[in-house]
Amino acid sequence: MRVIAGAWRGLQLEAPKGRGVRPTTDRVKESMFNLIPHRLSGLVIDLFAGTGALGIEAMSRGASRAIFVEKDPRTAQLVRRNVERVGAASQAEVWVLDWSRAIRRLLDAGEVASYVFVDPPYQAKLWVPVLQALPAARVTGAVVCEVPASLPLPDEVGGFVLEKVRTYGDVSVRIYKGQSGVEI
Repeated sequence: MRVIAGAWRGLQLEAPKGRGVRPTTDRVKESMFNLIPHRLSGLVIDLFAGTGALGIEAMSRGASRAIFVEKDPRTAQLVRRNVERVGAASQAEVWVLDWSRAIRRLLDAGEVASYVFVDPPYQAKLWVPVLQALPAARVTGAVVCEVPASLPLPDEVGGFVLEKVRTYGDVSVRIYKGQSGVEI
């Protein structure tokens, strides 16, 4: 598992041991980032961080900072090690929280994200609840979801509308943008 492009291109990231984390493959990650602007800016949120690969890739491509949300403390340590490996500790925060508490914390802090990456454990099926909980006005770019290709998701959910879908084998990447006129 490596950083695909940007300032840290080619750097290897630590992969998890065991089956508790399912990292996004390099092929899917590269395809995912080809669906959004190649040069990123602002805050990105890696909501189910796992290894932190999606947030790290976004920072490598120009995002000024990232918040990594991972509820498992041991996995959060893996994220911290990967952030340190690329030299981004000053740009990153790792929150050991569940996703819903993290969203509340983001809202309370008044944070506005350019991109939110959503790749939860597949069996939890949390894509729709996350899209319903995120206020579209607080996401200036898009919500990028990695889902099983066989799982149907609505074209509109919460304040978001499906903009792009690409399938790579048994994985689908779905890009949701905020609908205009949605308020916080």
